[in-house]
Amino acid sequence: MRFLIVFIVTLFLSVGSTSAQVNNKLYPFNYLLPNDLRSAPRIYGSQYDCRIRVKEDGPENVYQAFVNGYFSDPSRNVSSVACFRTMEKCQAYLNFMRGYLELTRSASCQHGYYKGLFGWLW
Repeated sequence: MRFLIVFIVTLFLSVGSTSAQVNNKLYPFNYLLPNDLRSAPRIYGSQYDCRIRVKEDGPENVYQAFVNGYFSDPSRNVSSVACFRTMEKCQAYLNFMRGYLELTRSASCQHGYYKGLFGWLW
């Protein structure tokens, strides 16, 4: 009897983790989040890093996302810049960040890469 209970619990947990993995595919940006859940996503080095995206696709072929907001406990400002191949993916990232931050001050996507005031590649 005890073996049967352990088997059922193990089966339930493994099925639950499988369904969680399937659900994570609906949230493609989750892996970018830091462990503390109160910091900016880790864009650097990912497929959404503007340096990588601009090098691969060219500055005129990317959609750049800018997000700024904060958390109140502890008080922390968060800014994020990321680049995408499509406007849909850029908008999806903005929606993801709006759900992640407590308050979103600004969130926008633009076509083309903005080099900044001094022409630096972020």
